[in-house]
Amino acid sequence: MTHSHQWAIKTLVPEEVYTDRQFFLDYFYQAALKARTRRTMSTVLLGQRRMGKTEIFKRVVNRLFFEQDHRDPQAVVPIYYSFPDTFKDEWHFATEYVENFMRWYAAFRLRDKNLLLEESVDRDILTTIIRDKIAMTKGFESSLKFLNSLLNKRVTSPQRVAIQHPRRVSDYDDSTIVVFLDEFQNTRLPQYQFDVVGYMQEAVESPTCPHFVTGSAMSILAREILGRGSLFGRFDSEPIEQA
Repeated sequence: MTHSHQWAIKTLVPEEVYTDRQFFLDYFYQAALKARTRRTMSTVLLGQRRMGKTEIFKRVVNRLFFEQDHRDPQAVVPIYYSFPDTFKDEWHFATEYVENFMRWYAAFRLRDKNLLLEESVDRDILTTIIRDKIAMTKGFESSLKFLNSLLNKRVTSPQRVAIQHPRRVSDYDDSTIVVFLDEFQNTRLPQYQFDVVGYMQEAVESPTCPHFVTGSAMSILAREILGRGSLFGRFDSEPIEQA
C-alpha cells in the first residue's frame, strides 16, 4: 500500500505537479530495498541546481519509512541527513550526526516521526524512549554509549567515528541501513577546520549500509566523488537532467 500522503520529512513540491521524476523515485527506492540482498552500491545523484534532487531523496525516505513493516528486522532503516553550512567544531558535528542517526533509527522502528523533532523530544527523552521501547540490538545499543562518549569528549577522532557509525551498527547487527546525505558540497566549505570526506571512504563501502549522496553543487560532487580523492571509484552515479 502506498502512503504518499504521509511523511517523516516534509516535502515542498505538491504531489500533483511532481510528475516527471518517477524514474528516480523508483530507482532509489528499489536500490534501497535491494540493499537487503547486499547488492546495492553507494550512489551519487548528479544534477544542476533546482533539479529536484532533494525532493527525490525526501520522497524516497518517506516511502521507506511508511511502506515497510517497521517491526520486520529485515526492513531497511532510512536515515536522512543534510549537511549544514556551518559547525562550531568536530564535536558539534559528530554529536549532531550521531544523534540524527539515532532519531531516524528510533523513529522508524517505533513508527513515530515525532522523535525526529528536537522541539518535541529532547536528547534525554529520546535516549529514555530508546531504552524503554526499542528491542535493543548490540549494534544500536552502541549508539547510546557512543553518544555519551561524544558528549563527554572521550573519543580520539569524533568526526571519523561518527561518519562510520551507521555502517558499524549495520555490520555488527547484519541489518540494513541506507543513509541519504544531502548538501554534500557543504563538507568542502573553508570554515570547516576538520575533515569529513576523507573519513567517508570506509563508511560508504559497506554492503549493509550504502550511502546515497546529492547536493546543489554538481561540480564539487563530480570532482570529489567521481573524479578524484578518497571517494573515487566508490560510488555509482545517476545523472538527472532538466525535464
